[in-house]
Amino acid sequence: MGEDGPLSRLRRSLRGKLVAGYMALAMVVVGTLMLAVLYLKGPGSSFLILAALGVVGVTASSLVFLTLVNRMLDPLMELTEFAQQTNLKRLGARVDIRTGDELETLARAINRMMQRLDASMKRIQQLAFVDTVTELPNRDRFRTESDELIKVTVAANTVGAVVALDVDRFTHVQSTLGQVAGQELLGLVSERLAAAVRASDRIVRLKTCGNRPALLARLNGSEFAILLPDLADPTEAGRFAQLVAASLRQPFELGSHRIVLGASAGIAVFPHDGETGEEVIRSAELALSHARNAGGGRVVFFTRKLNQRALEKLVLENEIRSGIERGQFVAFFQPKIDLGTGRICGCEALVRWNHPTQGLVSPGRFIEAAEETGLIGPLGDAVMRDAAFKAAGWLSRGLAVRVAVNVSAVQFQDDNFTRKVFQVLQESGLPPTLFELEITESIAMSDPERVGRLLEPIRAKGVRIAMDDFGTGHSNLASLTRLPFDVFKIDQSFVQALGKDRTAPTMIETIIAMAGGLNYETVAEGVETPEQAAFLKNRGATIGQGYLFGEPMPVDKFEAYVRRWAATGMSIPAVAAPAPPPPMRASDIVAPPAAAPVIMSASALRGSS
Repeated sequence: MGEDGPLSRLRRSLRGKLVAGYMALAMVVVGTLMLAVLYLKGPGSSFLILAALGVVGVTASSLVFLTLVNRMLDPLMELTEFAQQTNLKRLGARVDIRTGDELETLARAINRMMQRLDASMKRIQQLAFVDTVTELPNRDRFRTESDELIKVTVAANTVGAVVALDVDRFTHVQSTLGQVAGQELLGLVSERLAAAVRASDRIVRLKTCGNRPALLARLNGSEFAILLPDLADPTEAGRFAQLVAASLRQPFELGSHRIVLGASAGIAVFPHDGETGEEVIRSAELALSHARNAGGGRVVFFTRKLNQRALEKLVLENEIRSGIERGQFVAFFQPKIDLGTGRICGCEALVRWNHPTQGLVSPGRFIEAAEETGLIGPLGDAVMRDAAFKAAGWLSRGLAVRVAVNVSAVQFQDDNFTRKVFQVLQESGLPPTLFELEITESIAMSDPERVGRLLEPIRAKGVRIAMDDFGTGHSNLASLTRLPFDVFKIDQSFVQALGKDRTAPTMIETIIAMAGGLNYETVAEGVETPEQAAFLKNRGATIGQGYLFGEPMPVDKFEAYVRRWAATGMSIPAVAAPAPPPPMRASDIVAPPAAAPVIMSASALRGSS
């Protein structure tokens, strides 16, 4: 502090006031003493001696007093100055006062307080900038470091990169082994990544890694990021990412489990792909998203084209969300035909988007975006409700047609799924026997116990359960026999491969035989030619579905379609609550009487194998 600072002024003011007060008090004491002596003994030599002694005493005591004042004021001023200069950057500073009195005790107390504050601030900074699970820098710290490095890179006219890396299959492993094991596996992954980053740094950036090493951070979940400064060429970032990703393909030992993972990576180069840390991280994450959508295990560089796609996806996501809220997604219905009788035995509800400006939009343009954004759940709920209400409307007009709806993985992850199905049936008034749920094989096999727990109450009410896309996944036969299914749906890829792939007939026959052994019906999807229908019928398939019989239709057109066949003699039960059909084996199917009306030609239905 300067000579004319506030502390100096305070020191002079205190000293002046104390001295003045003391001198005034001393003069009063001496004057009182002299007056007393003069009154008692009168003027004389003794008075002069006494006066001289009083002056000497006052002078000596004044010097002693000033010395004591200085000893008290200097430490007090030091404490005051220390308190004024203390801030978050000086929490490590300490005040050194050794007076042996209360001021030294106060100084020690202040030092202990500063020590505790320093430890608390370091802990707060650690919580704010360090990931507590992996002890790596977190997203905030990584963004701050990226901001600083980008400024240095721009000034030096060099390049750097951010690699956003996601651990493939980690979510699946965590859901299988549990949260605790997942956290332990995440710790092993972070250690493996840290070692791989150090090793890759010495390989790819040998000349520059000593000055500024690569920085590894955890962004969120199973997503990590690597900050790469001083690159000679952007392709070095791609090589670096491939080396790090390769390290995760080595097995992990977790208890009795041997786990093989992998990694997808997205790379953004700065300053080209962003002028701030947040912009570069976002660009790298966009590239990572593209790598994951392409099947995982890939390294993708960010491009402006990817950014344009991301903007388009964002617009589409908002439109989908708005469309769900406004009821723009509606069910179209594709007929299912009993291959033994040629009669309509039900339909499948397929979603269509009645867009306000683009008209009717096919699922190929929005299903993928709905899955990626998590909107497939509410979208599936909306279609389920729409299909149930429309089927209930047919029933009220004398047509009992069973309707099947697809269930997405997101819907099935909801623990309230069973309750939602019951609520839809109750509100629509549709009998459970006219409702069918289609669950993909991959969903069914992901957690058979949970699938059984959710589906058993639904099936007990009379709702039929179909396994969709059967034959395309990896079914566990032991689990399969315990699951509550009524129907196998033969995937259309097998049907369309007839006449092209010599293994297709064997696959179809195997599925039909398995269904017969389990008392399941079989629905063959994608039937487009009479030859395909004839083969399926002669091999014992129960039901056919495809463009040969009819395309997906809006509700009014489908109702007219059904009534047209009913008017020509087709048997469409018109009962309020039809009973569920008895279990049927494929071997029980017999050819229809010659006079039975069919929607296919007799030659097609009697076609040779």
